[in-house]
Amino acid sequence: MIAEQSSRELSANRPQAFPFALVDDDRRPRRRPGQAPDLATIDLLVRESLERLEDDPRAVRRCLTAARRLLTPEDHNPPGGLAPWQVKRIGRYVDEGLDRRLTLAEAAEQVRLSPSHFSRCFRVSFGAPFSKHVTRRRLERARWLMMTTGQSLGQIALACGFADQAHFTRAFTNLTGGAPGRWRRLTIDAERLAQ
Repeated sequence: MIAEQSSRELSANRPQAFPFALVDDDRRPRRRPGQAPDLATIDLLVRESLERLEDDPRAVRRCLTAARRLLTPEDHNPPGGLAPWQVKRIGRYVDEGLDRRLTLAEAAEQVRLSPSHFSRCFRVSFGAPFSKHVTRRRLERARWLMMTTGQSLGQIALACGFADQAHFTRAFTNLTGGAPGRWRRLTIDAERLAQ
């Protein structure tokens, strides 16, 4: 009874925009061949699907489709985009450098292109500008750290390359519609209820 009541309260307090902000945009990039899947987002989409299974089958279908898209890498090379070796190298460069400042010029050097040409090719291959992609990857890492560690939000912000906790909170809120502290509490509460 108490677990059921807590579960209902948790669902009522959950910011509805978070998972659907990840699913509603058909232009949202899929996982690229050299890129690791975003397990925190996939976990959130599956949880949301389970909670809405009987109430909203269309929302469940959208969440599961988005999770599948994140799990399945695209294996084709879009015209005007980066070559497969360039996609892998840039994916590795971004993932390994999330804790520091990444610039478009340095990324372009990694794949031996001019910054302007790299910018156009990157957008075609990844579906978003370089800076937006880096921010998304930082937020994915931050969500993973919030779920798996007990570090403070300030420590997580610095570990993910944000200037400070306020910068991290703004970026997180812009993407998800909710504050990171609240998201963390809801996620941890949901974990406890599931056990």
